[in-house]
Amino acid sequence: MNKTHGGNIWKIAKENGLRPEDIIDFSASINPLGLSPDARRRMMESVSILGHYPEPCADMIRHELARFHNLSSENIIAGNGSTEFIHLIPQIFKPKRAIIVEPAFSEYRNALELCGCEIKGFMAHEDEGFIPDVKRLYSAVRAGCDMVYLCNPANPTGVLLQRRDVVEMAKECSRSSAVLVVDEAFMDFAEDESVKREAAHLDNLIVVRSMTKFFGMAGLRLGYIISNKRLVKRFEDFKPPWSVNTLAIIAGIESLQDTDFIMETTRWFEEEREFLYNGLNAIAGLKAYPSSANYFLVKILQKDISSATLQAALLSEGILIRDCSLFPGMDSTFFRVAVRRREENRLLLNNLERLLSPAFVFKQGMAERSL
Repeated sequence: MNKTHGGNIWKIAKENGLRPEDIIDFSASINPLGLSPDARRRMMESVSILGHYPEPCADMIRHELARFHNLSSENIIAGNGSTEFIHLIPQIFKPKRAIIVEPAFSEYRNALELCGCEIKGFMAHEDEGFIPDVKRLYSAVRAGCDMVYLCNPANPTGVLLQRRDVVEMAKECSRSSAVLVVDEAFMDFAEDESVKREAAHLDNLIVVRSMTKFFGMAGLRLGYIISNKRLVKRFEDFKPPWSVNTLAIIAGIESLQDTDFIMETTRWFEEEREFLYNGLNAIAGLKAYPSSANYFLVKILQKDISSATLQAALLSEGILIRDCSLFPGMDSTFFRVAVRRREENRLLLNNLERLLSPAFVFKQGMAERSL
């Protein structure tokens, strides 16, 4: 079971004798602007109510999410981050055979394995730009499966499938009596391609969403499901009460209502994504793949340098990147970096350019300056 994730800054700091605040974390793709100022203020004002239980079913945030997405609250259920639902789905539906479009987030496989499900990985190949071959995927679905997992935009590649293609995929799955699970954890950065409205009506489409990435709420744990009323009811019957804490509910509501913060985040993303992408591809020995999310998958073109080696070298400068060698279909030439603020992005680029120049040699996973 793969329990390696980006963003484990606590473990990295402890192992390297650092404080978490000493590390610039490019391994976790979270809004570097932080929480909405309105959310931060309201949480500080709400300390006095923490002696009470939160709402059992988090109805307030559920209704606010419905308003934000222009959906019925009956199509939404909130939980303790999207990972809670990733683990609940196989427990509720008990699939015997599932297909995961890979490379992908390891928790899909972990959750399915815990339920004894047979898993078939469907690889989106590098030579195809990591875009899944839908005809080949449909053949795999017709061969027999109960559930298909798709991340859109994909993690770690950043590939975005258009809404019409995902809807067609759901219909194809329906013909084979399979449920399509679409993880839209990063869809806030490409909202027009969300299949959330279709999920409210189709009988075999489950959309998993998160407040972690765009809204910077990783530590508060708030995620949600969008699906038709019948499927949402199945989650209601199975999910334990009080899984969303009071501060997460408050921060979620305030964040969704903070239009200034949403606009500022959108401007930051548009500017910094282009800056970082161009900067990465300007460095000899690197290839950054296009991305619709707030991160880039990068391939090391130099033969003698691995992602683990580069990660260790950057960590000595207080910069943490995501080694992608453990993702299915990836090898030791791939790493991922989040889009952060301009000064942080520039620092990353400067260090990458320095470490990949002839002035450096890499030995035993660390960088040493040539004499």
